[in-house]
Amino acid sequence: SSATDQANYFVNHTLVRESDFPPVLDVEPSDAQIAQIGGGEELLKRVRQWMQIVERRTGKRPILYINQMFVNKYMGNADDIKQRYNVWIARYGEYKPDIHLSLWQLSADGYVKGIQGHVDLNVFNGYQGQWEEFISKHCIH
Repeated sequence: SSATDQANYFVNHTLVRESDFPPVLDVEPSDAQIAQIGGGEELLKRVRQWMQIVERRTGKRPILYINQMFVNKYMGNADDIKQRYNVWIARYGEYKPDIHLSLWQLSADGYVKGIQGHVDLNVFNGYQGQWEEFISKHCIH
């Protein structure tokens, strides 16, 4: 479906409560899926549309969740996205992102007390005061 339809569906069917994290667009297509829609530039056009609609309708700037390989392969000409939006990168192993990121998913096989089985482990890229500012600025109030 179109980016507009997906964004509207997301906003219309998401229960948003105070102190919720901002909306997140999870972009994890295969190369075949990207080719099927017309290539990387078309995908980035759709990402921009989704992000703009959701931000306009919720009043909060969404976060873009991607992996490092996607950044390397498709985001070379997407400085506007990299500068405007907070980025959450899934990159396991060595920490060497080539763009500024707000959140880093560093593992898919972590353990958290009270949760059975493996979970993703994520960290905020900053200090305590920066985290509090991020929460204040970007979370739902």
